[in-house]
Amino acid sequence: MTRDTPPTMPTLPAELLARVQKIRQDFMAGLPNRLAQIRHAAETLEGLDGDDAATARADLARHAHSLAGSGATFGLPDLSVAARALEGVVNQTGAIAPPALRAAIDELEQAVPSTIPAASAAVLPIVPTPSTEAPCRAVYLLQADGAGAEDLADILAAYGYELSVFPDAPALAAAVAKAVPEAVILDVNPHDMVPGAAQVTDAKGRKIPAVALSSATGFAARLAAARAGCDAYVVKPPDANALVDHLDRLTERDPDQPLRILIVDDDATLGAYYEMALQSTGMHTRLVTDPLQAVEALYDHNADLMVTDLIMPQCTGFELASVLRQYDGLLALPIVFLTADLDAETYRSAVRTGVDAYLTKPVDLGDLSETVRARARRARQLKALMVRDGLTGAYNHPMIQDLLVTEVARAQRDGTELSFAMLDIDHFKKVNDRYGHGAGDRVIKGLSRLLQQRLRRSDMIGRYGGEEFAVLMPRTSPKDAADRLNVLRQQFSEIPYVHGDTQFQVTFSGGVVGLKPGLDAKALNLAADAALYRAKNAGRDRIELG
Repeated sequence: MTRDTPPTMPTLPAELLARVQKIRQDFMAGLPNRLAQIRHAAETLEGLDGDDAATARADLARHAHSLAGSGATFGLPDLSVAARALEGVVNQTGAIAPPALRAAIDELEQAVPSTIPAASAAVLPIVPTPSTEAPCRAVYLLQADGAGAEDLADILAAYGYELSVFPDAPALAAAVAKAVPEAVILDVNPHDMVPGAAQVTDAKGRKIPAVALSSATGFAARLAAARAGCDAYVVKPPDANALVDHLDRLTERDPDQPLRILIVDDDATLGAYYEMALQSTGMHTRLVTDPLQAVEALYDHNADLMVTDLIMPQCTGFELASVLRQYDGLLALPIVFLTADLDAETYRSAVRTGVDAYLTKPVDLGDLSETVRARARRARQLKALMVRDGLTGAYNHPMIQDLLVTEVARAQRDGTELSFAMLDIDHFKKVNDRYGHGAGDRVIKGLSRLLQQRLRRSDMIGRYGGEEFAVLMPRTSPKDAADRLNVLRQQFSEIPYVHGDTQFQVTFSGGVVGLKPGLDAKALNLAADAALYRAKNAGRDRIELG
């Protein structure tokens, strides 16, 4: 059985707690049946011998192991203790004394309370995620005279930041008290700053990233800024790319889609509980209760990581991991094991199977969330190195070509619109010849960043080669695509680049075409290329429709 969970997150903690409590109540409601299965398995075992007894014994141990891991997870630690004691009786060497087995089962049944404890607000790890709807992120600038602030605001707006200017520290502090920005830029003389002066904090005492903006270039000025608490340093007049690089890094702007996680657990109630923990931190999950369906679900969900129980009736977590490693596409998939087993041999077996992390039950949901997030992000970053251009972070040429084929097939199948654009930086050779290849790289990176931050997440940007980019825009008419790119073309032309004491500006041209009946990916590519050349021949700094 597979079940997709919606990617939407509750807007109120009360909603989350209600869903958590419902899962806990479902667990409680299912306990009588699980205890009945355990008692029936024990009674069956007493009348068997040989292989049949070994099979029944293993089944009983599995039931006890499952309760040992899930009881404390749902706020019933005594149940886990009793289940673990039963598991110890079943797994002991030699024959099982029937009185000892019955006593262990009696202890287990007595450990079940009449009601389950209410879920507290601390049960789930809640991590706020930035809204995908907001066009800009707030940045505050402390600048006494406001000189050049309007131009700087226009530049930052092109990259998705909204700049507000304040003339002095009290005004900045008052603004922070009302609305916390993503970062602050301090246009002050670093030598006038005392240690800790740049430590701007929110109401909870959390430090807001600070960037020093100064005309001083020496080590002493940078040291003074660092001692004041600045996290970055930009020399005036600011290079737009350098400033935005720092803001992106400090605010952890992540343009990627939410992490996608597959959970494999034969206990649907416990699996739903883990889902809730990961969903509460913004991840998208799918729960599979039959491990035999895991491979199909991994590909279908496009999972970044798999969380799996170790002891399952259809196949163990070790067996599942071994099978996954037989698929080339899943060889590097991160796997996190969840189990009540604590012994060293189980841990060594997990390592030999290529498991990335091993969490023991009852699993702390905060630890689960942090472990999954860290491993999944690392895996996505490593994967990105294979399909993305090293300089710009855009898709590389082979990948954007593959995406073009895929999106053309999808649009033709679904009957939806698809636009494809080819963009080229104007007179780029002159930039390299006059200012050097380092400046040229900054221009290329600047255009890529502008496209990635200002287009939609559903749009795909690739570095086609050199100073040329390709843009795929699903469910978009050619006119709408051209209108959006024209806005970016205008914004890009107004961004100043700095080389020594010289500032310069650059433009780009583009050709946009829409998918039509009878066109394949190659024909669409050629048509966009032809439209781009028409834009070049018509004077550059323009977008041509094909």
